[in-house]
Amino acid sequence: MPVRPVIGISPDNQAANQPEPVYELPAFYAGAVEKAGGIPVLLPHTANPAMQAAYMDMIDGLLIPGGNDLDPALYGQAPHLTLRPLDLLRQKFDLAMLALAQERNMPTLGICLGCQAMNVQRGGSLHQYLPELQRANPLAHAANPADSTDKNVWHNVSLVRQSRMRAILKSDDVVVNSRHRQAVDRLGTGLAMCATSPDGVIEAIEDDSLKFWIGVQWHAETLTESPHGELFNAFVAAAALKLNQSN
Repeated sequence: MPVRPVIGISPDNQAANQPEPVYELPAFYAGAVEKAGGIPVLLPHTANPAMQAAYMDMIDGLLIPGGNDLDPALYGQAPHLTLRPLDLLRQKFDLAMLALAQERNMPTLGICLGCQAMNVQRGGSLHQYLPELQRANPLAHAANPADSTDKNVWHNVSLVRQSRMRAILKSDDVVVNSRHRQAVDRLGTGLAMCATSPDGVIEAIEDDSLKFWIGVQWHAETLTESPHGELFNAFVAAAALKLNQSN
């Protein structure tokens, strides 16, 4: 029986109305990893470099999920009035783990905030508030809570030909669930755009010089049926290949 690869997931730590700090994560992330053949493991945040390196030694793939907003000082901007700051320890941890994963060529997947963190970690920048971004035929990328109890809006994304994402999903266009106010602006070093929405917003990025390095703006953890499920399948398969090569 093949050994399942271990996928380390950075949890969130900002539960509302909690008297004490907690770690939390929507169960969809762990479920998507398990369904794709991996073992999901939560990684408590630490600023200790030795602990971060120890985490990397025990995992075969890294997943950075959604959350609040990165500090725009990281990419040279003042905060927008709508900023919802990410916990500082989580921010430092996620960026440090991404740097270690890049150095070790470890399969890495970023979702929503995770996609944005992958870009900022490479020196890229973000659009802080999409409703103010001037673009042709703008789409809503997040639901208005006053209009709907559903967090998602849905729209098409076009996948870039010759991209790894296009090869994984085997389609030129897919419909995705969207609930983000921020998005990639200037691409970080070594990253390429691999999916866009009809209004030109970057919806996915990748570095095809690495074994697996993909970030998506949509919440792929809740979309595990074909073709979307192929993203987690490919991610876990890349982690399994790393595991087998190291044994």
